[in-house]
Amino acid sequence: MKEGNYFGTHWYWDEEDREYTICATWYFENNYPDMPDEWILKDIEVEVQEPSAPDLDLMRGGRVWSFIAEDGPPEGLREWDHE
Repeated sequence: MKEGNYFGTHWYWDEEDREYTICATWYFENNYPDMPDEWILKDIEVEVQEPSAPDLDLMRGGRVWSFIAEDGPPEGLREWDHE
């Protein structure tokens, strides 16, 4: 995989089982042969949520951020096109 930014979709459910669709931006970093390649979570944003659902706290290190980071990059990631 080429080094750079990628984005993909994650799903999150709050305490009341309301579904949120979240777009996450990941950075793929090629490392040296003696170190594993690395995925770094760079940004998350809610794309879809139920109209009555409250906004999520997307702060780095918060509950949602940690959930997405632990989930890891999803299948079907797309390379971020800067054009």
